[in-house]
Amino acid sequence: MPRLSVTLVLLTSTVLAGCAATPDAGTAQAPLGVTWPGRTPELFAPGVVNTDGIEINLVFNKAYTELFFARRIDGVFAIYTSRLAPDGWTTPEKLDLFPDNPAARAVDMALSPDEQALYFLGILPGKTEGDDTETDIWVSDRTPAGWSAARLVPAPVSTAHGESYPTLTADGSLWFVSDRPESRSPRDLYRARPSTGGGFEAPVSIEPPINTDWSKGDTVVAPDESYMVITTGRPGGYGSGDLYIAFRTEDGAWTEPKNMGPRFNGPEVDFCPMISPDGRWFSFSRRYGKSWDTTTEAEIYWVDASVLDELRPD
Repeated sequence: MPRLSVTLVLLTSTVLAGCAATPDAGTAQAPLGVTWPGRTPELFAPGVVNTDGIEINLVFNKAYTELFFARRIDGVFAIYTSRLAPDGWTTPEKLDLFPDNPAARAVDMALSPDEQALYFLGILPGKTEGDDTETDIWVSDRTPAGWSAARLVPAPVSTAHGESYPTLTADGSLWFVSDRPESRSPRDLYRARPSTGGGFEAPVSIEPPINTDWSKGDTVVAPDESYMVITTGRPGGYGSGDLYIAFRTEDGAWTEPKNMGPRFNGPEVDFCPMISPDGRWFSFSRRYGKSWDTTTEAEIYWVDASVLDELRPD
């Protein structure tokens, strides 16, 4: 598979006001026609990450020298990684997270703030992607030899119910979606703060208007927790799965989730929202098919996250 040449610009680590600000990427043009994205979503790394198959998710490290995404082959999702070499992104390599279970699925990853742990949704053989009770959050540790075999994130995160789509914020909190009995909807968003003794405290369901009667799918929270993007199928949307955004208010509450409009949503399924560690880039995936049984293609888009400021309530 070819490599993609990308002109990188050093980014400051200062978090700017609002959702994000575009680094001075100039107008540098890579040989395959890829530059830093503007304010219109663009395909990420066509020919290297995006192919004619099924690719979703996009996670960067802080230095933009390492990325992770998920690719589905023969009905099985696996996590792939690529590193930035002098001549571009290297050919993606599959992470062997379940060495004893080659048919296990791994998808929807999140890198810990210290970049030493990779959390993800894991589904073992015999369990299906559509059965929430059979989905769990797993974690792999970075070692000198590479990423370790996955281990289940223990209680109080893991339960007999379904947990999915982990995301971590700057303070180490783990956010995820679950169908626990106390949920207000079929699937609620939960937050588990880091415990001083290691691991996580008991997860807490997020108050309305985030958790209401409407079920939530993939949900990502900005590193500074200033906003979140939710996948849901509320009536009146553009497709069977749309992206909605909610902002944190000055008193710590959340605004009513707002449909992100036709720039991000269409008749397809728009889902898998993700945000870069510095908050500068927003990415999402688009699936062509209402179910995985009928899906033959899925793509990853990314965009300058400053465009999300346009969606803030007046």
